[in-house]
Formats: sequence, structure tokens, C-alpha cells
Amino acid sequence: MKKLMKKSFALFLALMLISGSLVCLAAAEAEKDFSDFTGKNYVLLGDSIASGWSDVEDIESRFTRVEGSYGAYVADALNANYSPMACIGFRTVEMRYILEEDYEADRFLYYSIDKNLMDTVYAPAMINAITEADLITLNIGGNDWGSFLGWHVFEELEKAETENAEFLAQLEEYLVEADFISFDTVVEIASYCNAIPELVQILPMALNEGLENYFVNWNYMIEDIYALNPDVTLLVIGMFDNSLQDPDSPYASESNGIDTTQVLGSLGQTIIDVANIPMIEGAKKYGYTFVDTTGTLCEEHHPSRTPNGGHRFIADKILEALPDSNFPFTDVDKASAEFSAIEYLSRKGIMKGVTETTFAPADKLTSAQLEEALFAITGKENLADKSNSTVSRVNLGFAIYRASSALNPGFVGFAKSVSLLISVMFGKGPFGFASSVTRGEAAVTLMYLINK
Repeated sequence: MKKLMKKSFALFLALMLISGSLVCLAAAEAEKDFSDFTGKNYVLLGDSIASGWSDVEDIESRFTRVEGSYGAYVADALNANYSPMACIGFRTVEMRYILEEDYEADRFLYYSIDKNLMDTVYAPAMINAITEADLITLNIGGNDWGSFLGWHVFEELEKAETENAEFLAQLEEYLVEADFISFDTVVEIASYCNAIPELVQILPMALNEGLENYFVNWNYMIEDIYALNPDVTLLVIGMFDNSLQDPDSPYASESNGIDTTQVLGSLGQTIIDVANIPMIEGAKKYGYTFVDTTGTLCEEHHPSRTPNGGHRFIADKILEALPDSNFPFTDVDKASAEFSAIEYLSRKGIMKGVTETTFAPADKLTSAQLEEALFAITGKENLADKSNSTVSRVNLGFAIYRASSALNPGFVGFAKSVSLLISVMFGKGPFGFASSVTRGEAAVTLMYLINK
């Protein structure tokens, strides 16, 4: 666990340096062909975000189709046989409990749904759906540390034998009545009870339990899914900061008046970047596709279901990430971590194959190939030399620095270059910066930077 956390923290530092966005200026994009999934079995897994649960409308979303949810959008776009298997309050804990016979869950198991109903009806249906699926989208993790954060804070306060009895009583009363609690509400209660200093002191321990369990559970859960269905196409939906409100949502103009940044700075995006680490690392390990949902518009804490809101945005991201049935390169394994990047960049016209049917992902990237890709992204020349020499990791970093600076002069471009240098050296040893970059590695790096 310590090794995982150490490696994850290094990656976290790299991710946190990335800001702004590269704008792809490539010309025409080839139209995607979804025939590999049309009419096939699509299974939706996850928590309340996946289920389509609403902050502003009282709807039943457990294990049912919700119109205007991203799952419904994707199912309709693919004309797929749709099995929505998402439930409010679900965590990696519930997923492991369903999929593993010997897993002992924690005290919060099935907190938002009857356990007997879950064990006898929904769990068998979920296992069967996963087994028969052609496509699965998985959106889970926020409840592991987010929605249960209030309970973790309450328990840590009890262990610490807090002298602020009012804060403890108010927090318990809210939790018993509402089950779940947002961080904003925890801060609001602490502010009302003059307990902000105590909250700041206890919060790291409260976050640690949820995040640590989530980090441990992630790989087990993914392996459970692949054990049931080794050939399924799996897309993992990344978490997002829910502070970006949809202007068309009824909650858009409301505020509780508490500035949470006074407590822990820009907590939202910081924790989200940490929480996405297992998902991103898992994509490299298992070959599933990670879908970045940064920019999702929300009602209050959940994606909005307005015509151009959060659910439509996530659905478009999923459809964008789906493999193209017209993918021409026979030497790129569809189960590899590089596949989605190569498919994306080739369809956008940013990177070409060495032949019409060969991409050569293991070949060393040449300077001329890098120049061609950067020109497609920025529309600017002379960002890399045009020789046939191979590109080292440090030279790739400098080339990206020139590209990002051309688009975003000043600090943003510099931050991107630093983040890239860290990311391409990550896991490569003390002299990794001097090693050559393969075409597949370059594709992964370029796609990530384009979409941040």
C-alpha cells in the first residue's frame, strides 16, 4: 500500500501542474463508426451520478432507465440493449461485495437500499448483465470518501473526544436524517458551531479512511469485472469537481454563503485529481479507457440533465472515447492502454500510420513525426526539428513546451512543460529523460495534453 501511495503521489504532483488547455486545430475529423456496439448489450455500472439521480427533481433512479441521463443518451446513440445497474450510494465496497464471495464489507454496506432486496434481486441481475455485456461504463468512487465524509468526520470527532458537543450533536442529527452529507454542509455546520479549527484538525484522518479503502479496492473491482467478462469493452468515467454549476439549473443562483476555500484552499479539484489516480493507473495496467469528464456542469452535486448539461456532456465524452469500428491499424491491440489514444489521434488527423494498416506503436518516434503532430495541433511550424532522429523524453518535453507556449504564452505554457517532463520521466528510472519515446507513448502523452 505504501508503494502504491508513493507512486500515486508522484503522479499526483505531475497532474496538479497541468492547467489550461491545448486547442486542437486539426482539420476534418473522420466520422466514427459504432457498428461494433450497435444493437449490442450495454451495461451501466456506478453510483447516483451514473444512475441519473437529480438534486432538483424527486425521481427513482436505482437500477432503472432515467431519461436525460448519460446512460440513456449512450444507449440511444448505439441503439443498444440497455441494462442500467447503477444505484445511489454505491461504492467500490458494494461492487466487491457483489462480485466476490469472500469479501467482507464495511459498516456502511447498502446504506441506501434494502440489503435483502439487493442480495436476492439486484446483485444476481448485475452479475448476469456484466457477464453478457459487450460494453460497460463504470462511474464509481465518489461515495467511497465523498458522501460518507460526514460519517467519517463524526467518528473521528468521537474518537478524539471533542469538547464541542454542539458540533457533534448537530452533525449526528443531520446524518441520521439525511444519511449522506456534502463537504459544503459539513463546513456549514462547523461554521455555525464555531468548530472550523476542529474540523481542519480532524479532516485528514476522515479523508484518509475513505481514500485509502478506495485506492485498495479499485484494482480488485476491475479484476472482478474482467474475471466475469474478459472480452468486454470497459470505459471508466472519471470524477469531476461539482462546483461548475449549470446556469440553466434551478440551483445555479443559490449559495449557502460558506466559502470552503477558507478551510482547505481549492479542495474540490485537488481531491478529484487524487481520486482519479487509480482510474488513470488502472487504464495503463488493464487496458480499459479512462474518460476525462473535467468540465461537467452540475445542478448542485450531480450532473445536470438540461439539453446541454452535464449528462449530455458525459455522454458525448463516452461516445468520443468509444473505439471506432473503422480503426485501420491491425498492429494495435484493442486491449492495450495505447489503443484509445492512437484511435483518437489518427481519427483527428494528428498522427498517421506508417502505412494504411500499420501504426507501429513500438517504433521510436522521429522528430519529423513529432513536428507533423504538433503542427496538426497548433497550426504552427518549427516546434520540433524535421530530422529522422529519434525523440528522447526530454526533447519531447521541450517540444511540448514550445507548442503550449505558442498557444498560451507565459506561465501556463511553462507549467505544462514541467508537468510533461515529470510525466514522461515517471517510472523510467534516474536517466529516463534520455531514453527514446515510442510512437505509442507519444500518442498517449499528446492525447492527454490535448484534452486537459
